[in-house]
Formats: sequence, C-alpha cells, structure tokens
Amino acid sequence: MRIAYFTDCYMPEINGVVTSIESHTRLLAERGHEILIICPKYAEPFVDDRSGIQVARYPSFSFVTNKATRVALPSTVSLVQRLRRFDPDIVHVQTPLSLGVIGLLATKILRLPNVQTYHTYIPDFMQYIEPSRILRLDQLSDRVMNTYVFERWIESGVWRRIVRSKDFLEEHTDELLDELLGISVEVAEEDRTELTTRFAWRYTRAIYNRADLVLTPSSTLKRELLKHGVTVPVDYLSNGLDLGLVAPKQSWAPTRRMLHAGRLGFEKNVDVVIKAFARISSGLPGWELHIAGDGPARESLQKLAERLGLQQSVRFLGFVDRSELAGTYRDYDLFVTASTIETQGIVLLESMAAGLPVIGVRALAIPELVRSGRNGIIVPPGDIQGMAQAMQRMTDDDALRERFGLAARGDVAQHDLSGVVTQLETLYKQTIAARG
Repeated sequence: MRIAYFTDCYMPEINGVVTSIESHTRLLAERGHEILIICPKYAEPFVDDRSGIQVARYPSFSFVTNKATRVALPSTVSLVQRLRRFDPDIVHVQTPLSLGVIGLLATKILRLPNVQTYHTYIPDFMQYIEPSRILRLDQLSDRVMNTYVFERWIESGVWRRIVRSKDFLEEHTDELLDELLGISVEVAEEDRTELTTRFAWRYTRAIYNRADLVLTPSSTLKRELLKHGVTVPVDYLSNGLDLGLVAPKQSWAPTRRMLHAGRLGFEKNVDVVIKAFARISSGLPGWELHIAGDGPARESLQKLAERLGLQQSVRFLGFVDRSELAGTYRDYDLFVTASTIETQGIVLLESMAAGLPVIGVRALAIPELVRSGRNGIIVPPGDIQGMAQAMQRMTDDDALRERFGLAARGDVAQHDLSGVVTQLETLYKQTIAARG
C-alpha cells in the first residue's frame, strides 16, 4: 500500500504522537509499504532517511502562549498536488490542527479514503492552548462547523490570514470576525472552561465525522467519542510498543528511587506527585523522586520542590532520550503519574514492560492499563494524600512491588508493536475496500 500521513508534530519534536507515528511507519516500511509523512518544518533540522519513507515539511510557527504547538499552513492546492504525485491508497490524519484539517480537505477533493487517530483528549488540550480563546471559536462553531462553510473557510485562505494576524487579532477580534464572516461576537459571562469544552466537542465532531474510520488508543476514548456524537466507525487500536527495546527488571530489591517521565506540561499535574512525595519523604531516608522530561512547567515545579525543602531528594533529569530511558526504567522501584489526560501513555507502557509497578489516577485511559491491586495502585485525580499513601505502601513492601511488577510485564504483552501494526494493515485494507 501507499499511505500518506498528515501530522502537526513530528521529529525532532518528541511526544507520544510522534513516537507512535515513528514506530508504526518504520514497521510498515519494513513490510514493503510506501509512506509519505506531511509535517511541519522545525528550526532544528532533522533528516528522516529511512528506506521507503518520504517526508514533506512545510514552514511553521508557534504561538507565544504555547511554543510547543506548531502551526503549518501550506496551501490546499500545493498539498493536493503533492498527494496526486504520491498517489496514496489511503490517508491517515494523526492530528486535528492545521495540517490535519488541510489534509482532510485534500482527501475530500481527491476522494481518497481517510483514517484519523484521536490521540489527544481535545477538551483538555483546548484549555491548554490559547488559539481557541484568541479566536473566540466557541462563538463561531455553529457557523464554521457547517460542512460547506468550514471547507470554504479553509480553502479561501481566511484561516491562514486569521492565524498569521494573531497580534492584530488580540486587539480587534470582534471587528475582524464581523468583517470576515458577518458575525458579531458578544461573549456571555459564562464559565470559560464550559465554553471551551462545548466548542471542543463541536470541533471534534466536525473533524472526526469526516473520517472513514476513527482509531483511538484506548477503549475509554472510543466510548467518549461515541457518547459525544461521533457517528462514523470507531475502533480501538493500541499505540503499541516494541517490547525488545525496554530492558526488563532482574531484581525488585529496593533502589530507593521512584520515577516520573514525560513532558512537563501543567496539564500533567506533576505538582501533585511532588506534594505527595513531600508528605512521606521525611519517613523515607535515602529515597529519591526522579523527574525525567522538560516543558513549560519545569521552572515552577523546581521552585515547588525548593519551597517544600526537597532539593536533595527530588532530581530533575531534563530531557532524556527515549532509547536511554528504555534502558533505565529497571533501575527504579516504581513509576508515578498524576496526569488526567493520558489517552494511553507510551511511558506507562514502557515502564510496565520493564516490570515497574505504577501509581496513577482514575482518569481517561490510565485505569485500562493500571489495574489497582494487580499491577499498581489507582487513586482519585488530584488526591495528594491518597497518592502519598500509595507511595508509602509501595516503598514499604518489596514483595508487593515484585508481584505488581511481574503482572505489569505480563499485561503489557498484548501491546506488542508487531501485532498492532498487523491490525493496522488490516484496518487500512478494510477501509480501502469499503470505499471501493
């Protein structure tokens, strides 16, 4: 098959979406499929020279309020021409932002079957980025999300002009929208979170109901999409993990170290982990909490650790390459996360594959992986005391950690990458056949 991928993030950026794309396309190319990846261009050059994989990069920028999110805005005409030259059998849209939306429109123009993966829980993501607030998108959704208006809006270039005019827009939002779309915006005094969530689900329906098939990395997300009005076929497909890359634990004798790994965004709630550790650290001499990763919340987290007097016991490791991390999970006693937005979590799969028991929260997909009393402990979201008690229980009981760790290693076997990609090939073929 010839498969085109559209994504708003790719290497050298590192996150769960990029990891999933890289591992899936690598194995697909090894099996003889031809891959085209359409993605943003980054300031830091990166060459993907894997055989069977072409990468087309487009100039991009980021918002001052969220530098991690890239916005690439190539013309639809240029993308249609690029797709025509590649002549794909199917298109896989991985993200619902600018490149994903324009890619979706290109598939409609060329009448190509498209699969979309719902990697990110959009209601939480929308609250984290500023464009939805800047553009007052909740007020626009009824007009813009109409199929005809939505596609005409993007195709006409209005979307590009709006985003590129973001500095002007902050001062003249109402006038600009009234001029462009005939809409007079009067934002009611409502809870901003409620407005953002309502728009997020409208946006989700508008994007994902234009797919031939939607994939989600957890059953929880599948239920959420169906519950909120996604009417096209939705299937669960794990992101998968190359189990051979993770070094397994050989001993559960205490190393007196616990680990949190992942991007340090405010939405990850790493402060909850630090505060929970602070409550038990005085009774755990020699124990350390290591935090691997970087992101916008790092500075505030370091200041929090200092205020709590944890400078010696909380270590910030900064960005750790995934290949290096895969070999060091086994050097820890347990993995801890307080994130409430995990749609699956590559680091969770990796830590479990290494044989680490996990402490997590009862939110989105985490309880699907972490089964309390079997391979870890689940606590309510934001429950600092509950997390502290779970840490205490884990650190006190070597046999419990070993039992949980062995169960974790066994449970993660079903997410083996080879089997996942075989399922993906089957889904591609079924989607192509259904479209004729």
